[in-house]
Amino acid sequence: MGKLDGKTAVITGGSSNIGLEIGRRFAAEGARVVVAARDAARLAKAVEVIGHGATGVVVDVADEAQVRALFEPLARVDLLVTCAGGWVFGAIDELPPQHWVELFAGRFFGQMYACHYAVPKMPAGGSIMLCSGIAAKAAIPNYAGGSALCGAVNSLGRQLALELAPREVRVNVLSPGLILTPEERERAVAGQAPDDIVRRGFIDSRIPLKRAGSAGSMADAAMFLADCDYATGMVMDIDGGWTTL
Repeated sequence: MGKLDGKTAVITGGSSNIGLEIGRRFAAEGARVVVAARDAARLAKAVEVIGHGATGVVVDVADEAQVRALFEPLARVDLLVTCAGGWVFGAIDELPPQHWVELFAGRFFGQMYACHYAVPKMPAGGSIMLCSGIAAKAAIPNYAGGSALCGAVNSLGRQLALELAPREVRVNVLSPGLILTPEERERAVAGQAPDDIVRRGFIDSRIPLKRAGSAGSMADAAMFLADCDYATGMVMDIDGGWTTL
């Protein structure tokens, strides 16, 4: 018997890294997992990795009509995890503002769309996990739009926790730090930087544990939030201590 037997879990952005590992963990615990992502080929591979009868739906979460279509055929949604990602770095006076608009379209409004269409199908005991990031608390160079985005998601999560408490639907926010895939972690250890954050030496200078995190750590947090019936309104920083500095 799994902890999530009989539950339906919808995971947006579930074809890679954090979303994929959460989907795999939920399915192993008995949930019927529905994974949504933009890339059909990666989505098909993710469904194979997750197994346990998981299904995939090609969805661009920035498109409200597509998000609505994702939820329409579902009789109920017990767990919603919104992991669709993306980031944009650039100086505020140099990066064209449209880049920030596009970032918010998927990573903020995409999460709002998912909540809007999932909540009517959520029974008492349902759980929503939004995804922000530690940029809401930790300053990251040339990431003003991303910082604002993460703060907005954190505020959305707290507000929805209050709003949905009478329905016994819990809402929490997963706030990852530097979470790398296994391949990226190997490259980082070898000094072959996968992204600008690692090149700047943030692992050594900003993270007390002196290492990047893994999707498995995020799945551990998601399982806790799915299982703990008294956890709501939380912003859970999974960051190796980054935000303690």
